[in-house]
Amino acid sequence: MKAAAEAAPAIDGDVRPEGSLKAVGWLAWFSIREMARRRRLVALVLMNLVPVLVVAAIRIWFPGAGITPHMVLSALTHEVFMPFLIPIVAMSVGVPAIGEQVEDGTIVFTWTRPVRRRAIYLGRLLAAQLVSALVLSLSLVLCFLIMASEGPQVLTWEFIRLYLQSFAIIGLGAFAYAALFAAIGTHFRKPVVPAIVFWFGWENLVSNIPARVQELSLRFHLQNLVERPETSPADLPGLLSALLSTAFQREPVPRLQSVSVLLAVTLATTLLGMWLLRNKEISR
Repeated sequence: MKAAAEAAPAIDGDVRPEGSLKAVGWLAWFSIREMARRRRLVALVLMNLVPVLVVAAIRIWFPGAGITPHMVLSALTHEVFMPFLIPIVAMSVGVPAIGEQVEDGTIVFTWTRPVRRRAIYLGRLLAAQLVSALVLSLSLVLCFLIMASEGPQVLTWEFIRLYLQSFAIIGLGAFAYAALFAAIGTHFRKPVVPAIVFWFGWENLVSNIPARVQELSLRFHLQNLVERPETSPADLPGLLSALLSTAFQREPVPRLQSVSVLLAVTLATTLLGMWLLRNKEISR
């Protein structure tokens, strides 16, 4: 953040704070440059190559197994991106967006500049959201290129629509999770533990409970937006799972409701994080 601090104009007398929009822009830019130099980002990029390797393996070793690109993309989005990659990427960049500087006290150097605290928070948060969305989107692009290498017959309207839909859902999920984890990073002194408890504990627990309790997790609303191919249970566990789902059958949640919930969480946690930072007292 040293470069960002140097880029901001020094206080001279009664200099007014920078305009919020301009301050958010340059803070986001310098924050992205700062993140690009971190080894953490390299690790996240490598982690997001897992779906790419899966698609490549299917393309090379199972070309005639009847596994269509549409099925692969739906399964990867529903079972890999939504429950695992989106939250872990957003947590890795969202928690330290503010929390890292709060913990080591370096954020006070930014506070000495004529920049409002809300601009500091929004700039750092925007950088985290953009970086997480770009890392996840890169993985999706590579998966698409491998699938498309099979031939022009792959590029049907249904497949392209699902691909673009997956892009939008991943972006929506990255922004929602990053906003939530940034607020956690701002509030807690050691934010990694509560973030992991939320993702690995709460999300896993609630998402697997039938009936309306599932709606209390972000994962449910993300997966609710994905078109998942129907499969018939071929074994006893699959049959029992199908029976259990039937026992707790209820009306499906409208997709517009899931989108509204994700947007509301993003807005609410962003406002909460701004309020937490505004009332934060940190000594150097």
